Amino acid sequence: MKFNIEFEQTKPFNWVAPILALLTYVFGYLVLIPEITGAAFLLGLVNEESIFLFNGVLIGVLMVSIMILMASLAHENIVNWSWSKRIQQVLRHVLYTYLTLIVVNFLLGLVTNLETSENQQIIMETFKQAPYYIVFVAVIFAPIVEEILFRGIIYRAMRFFKFRYLAVLTSSFLFGLIHIYEPILNGRFEDAWFIFIYMAIGLFMCIIYEKSGDILAPILLHMVYNAIAVLTLFIV
Repeated sequence: MKFNIEFEQTKPFNWVAPILALLTYVFGYLVLIPEITGAAFLLGLVNEESIFLFNGVLIGVLMVSIMILMASLAHENIVNWSWSKRIQQVLRHVLYTYLTLIVVNFLLGLVTNLETSENQQIIMETFKQAPYYIVFVAVIFAPIVEEILFRGIIYRAMRFFKFRYLAVLTSSFLFGLIHIYEPILNGRFEDAWFIFIYMAIGLFMCIIYEKSGDILAPILLHMVYNAIAVLTLFIV
């Protein structure tokens, strides 16, 4: 992996904003929003039909809050943005990602005999009930928020301190962990194997971030990757 020396030559950002963004995500998305949604359902403020819309509004507010906190990160990148160059770069890395995942999935299948993760099963079940909610979460919310947090904050901060390979490993590992932590907490420990799937995805997000030097590239890569995955749900 070729590293971009510019990550180590400039201070990534004012540390207050990224810390607030991380806290907003941890306590907002992982704690507060589930509690608010659950309470609203128990109180009869929302029903099974409207709960996804209610939850979508809440995570939309969370996404905008994180974007505002980290606006300077995207602003510095937009100045030198080149659509033609980035789109070509993103499409290449989408291909690399899917080819790599074919291999990783095959190897995991040989070792574990598991076909899919609980996270993926939940997505498929939720898609049947609220397809456009999944479109919003997978194609808009997750790419923007997760790339800002895992690449724009965690990865870039570690690169600033010249922890090159540790930055790749940590960013990819945390990205993978956030996708499997819930089934593990529920006692489905076999889902821990799927962290390698998500880490592989996170690796390519790090690679394109290094090559491009701007956060918009991994966000776009994440969007395209997830959009293809969601499209298959519509087809199937």
